[in-house]
Amino acid sequence: MDIACPAPLFASLTAAERVEVERAAAVAGQPVEEFVRAAVLDAARDPFLAALDQAVTTVVTRDRIQHDYAR
Repeated sequence: MDIACPAPLFASLTAAERVEVERAAAVAGQPVEEFVRAAVLDAARDPFLAALDQAVTTVVTRDRIQHDYAR
């Protein structure tokens, strides 16, 4: 199976944010790229985040329905 390699993830960081990430990676004993990759994947796989996203979608949809009904 041949999988295309997508472009790396880029995020604009301020110098202060970059320093924070570098410090956190050093504390974790990981290279910055590995640390950021792990953080992004952990966040993407977080079931609480998925549930929160679903709840927000539900509330926004319900609010639109109620608002449209009131017109």
